[in-house]
Amino acid sequence: MKINYSTIYLKIFFLLIVISFVFTGTSHSAQATADIWNYEGIAWHTYPTKVTGTTPVYRFWSANYRSHFYTISEAEKAKVIKGDTNWRYEGVAYYVNALPSKSNTPVYRFWSNNYRSHFYTISAAEKDKVIKGDKNWRYEGVAYYVSSSQQEQTKPAYRFWNDLYRSHFYTMSEVEKEKLESQGLGPSIKVGVHAYTRDDLRNAAFKIDANKDYVIKDKSGKKIAKISGGTTTSVKYDGDSNFRIYNSISDKIVSREVQFAAADGNNFDMIFDVHKPGSEYDNYRGELRLRHSEATRNTWVINKLPLEQYVWGIGEMTGTGDDDYDRLMTAAFRTYAYWKILYSTKYATEGFTVDATPGNQIYRGHIWEERYPDIRKAAQITRGKVAKHKSDVALSPFSSWTDGRTRSFEERWGSTLYPWAQSVKDSWGKHPDKSTSQLESEGNHMVGISAHGALSLAGDHDWNWDRIMKYYLTGINIEQIY
Repeated sequence: MKINYSTIYLKIFFLLIVISFVFTGTSHSAQATADIWNYEGIAWHTYPTKVTGTTPVYRFWSANYRSHFYTISEAEKAKVIKGDTNWRYEGVAYYVNALPSKSNTPVYRFWSNNYRSHFYTISAAEKDKVIKGDKNWRYEGVAYYVSSSQQEQTKPAYRFWNDLYRSHFYTMSEVEKEKLESQGLGPSIKVGVHAYTRDDLRNAAFKIDANKDYVIKDKSGKKIAKISGGTTTSVKYDGDSNFRIYNSISDKIVSREVQFAAADGNNFDMIFDVHKPGSEYDNYRGELRLRHSEATRNTWVINKLPLEQYVWGIGEMTGTGDDDYDRLMTAAFRTYAYWKILYSTKYATEGFTVDATPGNQIYRGHIWEERYPDIRKAAQITRGKVAKHKSDVALSPFSSWTDGRTRSFEERWGSTLYPWAQSVKDSWGKHPDKSTSQLESEGNHMVGISAHGALSLAGDHDWNWDRIMKYYLTGINIEQIY
């Protein structure tokens, strides 16, 4: 990734926010920003606990500067504690080598008077670029030494990138890593995207490759092999709930489930191609699983990915309408899926939460996302926002047309458990030609959001997306849950 440092710091200046490069085991990131931190992979490795020959790195936090400061110097530590109230001492962050060796690499340290912040990097190229091209930062030398690859007893420091602040964040904490990922893109959802019978996979192999290196795992998550990006792995059903994996590796038999994930740990830019014959949409972000169900004896291709990235690939619309209509629908898709994550057990025996058909929501994955990028843009505007009725997530059904009014959930399906789904007038979404029975025969249940009504209200009447949602879903609030 190319970094324009002048642009970075100018933007930070105008935002009046300083975010430093930090390496920490406990979180202040949620205090610093609630915006998206995109995971970029492992930055380096170091020691979470004391090891012979290592020295502690002391960590400070400044609420004023919104940044961390790290030092191995006892004198510097004491000076800051005694003489600078802007910094609060937080203890030992981790342990490093104070001296160079053949097995470690330096961490370069910079300081900015303008931004009252340090940043750290192990990249010599990045160090040289900053020294040469950005007067805001003064090079202070080597801070300490870490490992650029896995060593005995070391653990990874993870690197995140924030597009808004043009800043990085680092953490050694697995809990914090997961928290940051969920803050930006939401909880994971598992989607059943394709199903095979046992005979299907006896006669023809399931084939998969990826845009970068990936790993194959068994049902317990144990790594079987690392595969180069672009290399095809084949899998066949081998009887007795077993799969045979071949082509990319020597034949390997595994039970019940085969998992595929990014080798570098970053599943957010991982894209798998499953080579599904007859399907135009067979590219998926995130992780994939091939899982045999004992209940139905089918084998499912399951796509596990963050909720936001799932919304990007929803095939219920193309994102070519009015902006407020697009935002409304992405919020509705998210609300529906989030409700399913919390409460639905329909596909529990199959190992996923929703399927990719109109029975839930049409999901077409990465190809649809690339073809219709305005869906993603709308989703990013409404990121993390769902409809709630009091404390309940307000399940948000929708259909294309109505006959001039929507139906209540009770009227259509007999349940009083969804009080936000009431009947409202809908002259904007009334089909110009078709009768009620014709609309119903085409699947228009007319409960909840009227898609054509919403399109008219947004495009012809200048209603904002949240006003439209609150019209069709009675008594709701719109809350940002991450």
